[in-house]
Amino acid sequence: MFKRILAGLVLAMAFLSPALAEVRFDLGFNVPLGLGGISSSGTTTVGEATDFLTSHIIPLPHADVYFQMPFDTFRFGGGIRIYTFILESVFWPNVYIEKDLWKFTFVGQVGGGLFGTFGLFNSLQTGKVFIPDVSVWFRAGTSLRLGGGIMGLYVPDLSEDGLLMMYYLGLNLALVSR
Repeated sequence: MFKRILAGLVLAMAFLSPALAEVRFDLGFNVPLGLGGISSSGTTTVGEATDFLTSHIIPLPHADVYFQMPFDTFRFGGGIRIYTFILESVFWPNVYIEKDLWKFTFVGQVGGGLFGTFGLFNSLQTGKVFIPDVSVWFRAGTSLRLGGGIMGLYVPDLSEDGLLMMYYLGLNLALVSR
């Protein structure tokens, strides 16, 4: 049933969005600064991973393709988010909402449910996985953004009450075709 609903939403977005929305292409990278988790017992950080990430710069390149629609002072959209690691890339459907205040952009997004990989191994799978991301970006010009945020990973099959998280700094280039 979930696959049918997801397929219906993707088809509706594919047919209606081009007529009503702008196409947006984001290209950038995030540099993880630490790892942690949130559970019913509280929040924790992984000390060794955080020490490693603060002493080594490991950029995680990403590319996002969205249909976005402005609504009043907000923008919302949906599309595909892609993260690439040296020989393998992973992608998933993603939706977001953002708000500009002065020279800052506040973004909330969530993705998951369907995952694909391409590179050395190619696959397409569904699963109960939820990837929230909350970030704040300083806009330098119309396209360049510098900022940071927290990305989570919730897999209920692994832990019913736990959310893994990574906090990061990033650089993003947001290109919109109107």
